[in-house]
Amino acid sequence: MKKYLYSNGLPFSSGLDKNLDALRNRIETNKASLLIIDGGVGEGKTTLAVHCAEYFQGSKINFSEQLAMGGVQFQEKLEICHIKKLPVLIYDEAGDFNSRSALTKFNQRLNRIFETYRTFKILIILTLPNFSKLDNSLFDNKIPRLLLHVHGRTKTEGNYSGYSLYRMHYIKEKMRKYTVPSMAYGKTTPNFRGHFKDLTPERSRELDRFTTKGKENILSDNILKAQGLVYTKEISLKLQRTDRWVRNKLRELKIEPARIYKKKKYYHKEVLDLLMDERRY
Repeated sequence: MKKYLYSNGLPFSSGLDKNLDALRNRIETNKASLLIIDGGVGEGKTTLAVHCAEYFQGSKINFSEQLAMGGVQFQEKLEICHIKKLPVLIYDEAGDFNSRSALTKFNQRLNRIFETYRTFKILIILTLPNFSKLDNSLFDNKIPRLLLHVHGRTKTEGNYSGYSLYRMHYIKEKMRKYTVPSMAYGKTTPNFRGHFKDLTPERSRELDRFTTKGKENILSDNILKAQGLVYTKEISLKLQRTDRWVRNKLRELKIEPARIYKKKKYYHKEVLDLLMDERRY
């Protein structure tokens, strides 16, 4: 549908494609590369992330495999992308920044993942409200390569400003000085500017269904976590053991789930200590 494309045949302005190609060249030489898309609610972060991902892949992405809502899904889907040799994964932080401790865990996870998975040759596209929340060590290691700050969205298209790693450092520094941190974007000249179209109505509905379901699941998980419960996948990630190992140990110790919700088995947090002891043997 031509109304959803520009004259260059792409859903975004010329210039962004060359920057995505540059990220591809880095990844092909086993260099970790992170594309960050930030901006306010409703400015089109996920829409632009999908456009970038599908340009990079050369075909439509599979939302169930290549769009992660939150950190736990991110680790699961990164494995899926590696196994299926999918070249790109979108990570919507989806509330990973709700508290200072959550932010610390988020940054630790991201650092660890880039140390371990850069040879997977997967482009990670991270969407979040403000990129300055990311840990300085990520920038010291030169992992974020491109920032797209989205703003001024209309009914039919959005706008973005593109910043290099070099200019991201200047924005981060200026944010510390301004009462309104978002002013720092306008005080640093972007490397390039552009526009992007909306998704087609059919694709937009598909994305809405997926993200709405994902947010409902995150909300339900957060309620259960607030009750001090953890589920098997989360236990396996914390203990760095396979799901099978966790399930077998729970069966051996005859530990019953405290609750089953949407086919997920949730256990009291004390189970982590018990299985930690088991892991030592």
